[in-house]
Amino acid sequence: MLEAYLPPIPDDAVPTGQRGELVDRLVATLIDIVPAIIIAVAFWVIQMVLAFIPFLGCIAGCALSLIHLVVQVAYTFYFIPYCVSKNGASIGKKMQKLRVVPLGNPSGRLELLPAILRQFGNFFALNLIVLAIKGDERISLSDMIAKSEVIKVDR
Repeated sequence: MLEAYLPPIPDDAVPTGQRGELVDRLVATLIDIVPAIIIAVAFWVIQMVLAFIPFLGCIAGCALSLIHLVVQVAYTFYFIPYCVSKNGASIGKKMQKLRVVPLGNPSGRLELLPAILRQFGNFFALNLIVLAIKGDERISLSDMIAKSEVIKVDR
């Protein structure tokens, strides 16, 4: 359904044999945050408009806050892991020509549950700190949790 909006990386993209660099992975993470920011701004604008309607604004604002929370959680902990398990990459990783694969299997795909666990690891700021500390290994907290690695692909 939403795959049509994702940048194309064909299944036959060939791994280059290198792991994703810190900068590439950071940029990919920042790209993945953009839709969450757009969702938040859209909900805030709607809530601000509804705030001017007496009584209805309060009820609608509370309802929209709950809906906003559900949409953000769904994007962060379902849509991104779904893209990783189905396509091998999130939106940002596809744009950076990176693919998330099981450790030691460059042509494999993560299952949905490890992809969700990986996203929980990504959710914490420790992820980039561990990635920076590990240096040449280029393994992050989320990679350790899901037993995955991020590799570069040729296209």
